[in-house]
Amino acid sequence: MKRIIFLFISILFLSVSSFASNDARFDKANELFQNQNYSEAITAYEEILNSGMESGDVYFNLGNAYYKSGNLPKAILNYERAKLILPHDKDISYNLQMANSQITDKLETVGEFFLITWFKSFRNTTKSDTWAIISIVTFALGLLLLAIFMFTRSKSLKQIAFFSAIILILVCITSISFSAKQKNMLTNRNGAIIFEPSVTIKSSPSVSGTELFILHEGTKVKILESVSDWYRIQISDGNDGWLPSSTVEII
Repeated sequence: MKRIIFLFISILFLSVSSFASNDARFDKANELFQNQNYSEAITAYEEILNSGMESGDVYFNLGNAYYKSGNLPKAILNYERAKLILPHDKDISYNLQMANSQITDKLETVGEFFLITWFKSFRNTTKSDTWAIISIVTFALGLLLLAIFMFTRSKSLKQIAFFSAIILILVCITSISFSAKQKNMLTNRNGAIIFEPSVTIKSSPSVSGTELFILHEGTKVKILESVSDWYRIQISDGNDGWLPSSTVEII
């Protein structure tokens, strides 16, 4: 029981911190952006992030500043980072989609079972912190109902308490799994954005490898493994190959 409670508390309090909207540095960066001083705004936002204050709002605004500056790869990179922290934010999703529509590579996405798609969509309706809070609350309520089940003498109340506790425990397990998955996506990032104008994907981690296909800047790839200075990557249409690690930046 102590290990379960510790897991709940760890996921709740080790989550990525949300940046305070009234922070003076954030306000100053936003003012620079609103005045169309995009290069200065970029510097201001990056100083905030470099200080350790990782925030979806800062990444989003930084992405907007890069977009306004015409730097699509950097814009997409920061939109993707913002989306990891705030997967439910519609503005981030919209701006990311708009930026992706302007890159060279138009890749089809491998289809997946509709229930999996729905499951992921439902998981992303809120962030890791919220799922952790839901799991703690439902766990506590479930324990309370189990206590009522054990000590009440009313048969009907026992039945209601028992089945309600089972439902709450299931919700708790689902919520903690959602929170853990989102936390894992934040800490073990395997997505990357290509930053070279064009990159030739090889069949092996070597310059002498067979040329498979070409990708262009701004394209998102999934890193499958690394060997020396090479990454084996996969793109959304299912194709994979090797590219130099220096040509991409991890999300």
